[in-house]
Amino acid sequence: MKNLNGEKIELKKFFSGKNLVIIFLPKVGKSAKFLPDELKNLEGLTGCTNECKAYENELDKFKNLGFEIVGVSSLDTVQMREFSQNLNVSFELFSDDEFELEEILELETFKTLDGAKFYHRQTLVLKDGNVIKRFNKIAKPELDAKNLLAEIL
Repeated sequence: MKNLNGEKIELKKFFSGKNLVIIFLPKVGKSAKFLPDELKNLEGLTGCTNECKAYENELDKFKNLGFEIVGVSSLDTVQMREFSQNLNVSFELFSDDEFELEEILELETFKTLDGAKFYHRQTLVLKDGNVIKRFNKIAKPELDAKNLLAEIL
């Protein structure tokens, strides 16, 4: 995993003792036209921008509960930096184009017909560095932040 400057993140240190909400963004972009039939109508594959903006709007509530928000995508750092600049959110975004987190956090992925691999939209809540809640294949990304707040309040 890398930050937007392309610097490798030491995962053990990154997760150690932290309270995090990690949103995994499919961000399929141009590969959307190569989605296999079984994924074409799957809700939640689009909506990364709306999901990030929703988390930005609720950021203070998460901070007051002691949680930091981070976003992760399988896009490379250049694409993630561009996405970040267009979004203008105050939480950190990371690139995991080598899928280092897939096995560690037991994340769901999918491939498009052009061979590109992506994370499914999923949100993990970590307390003291340990996963305590997991939400997979989120259908309504624009509601993810509010739904998560309702779960942890």
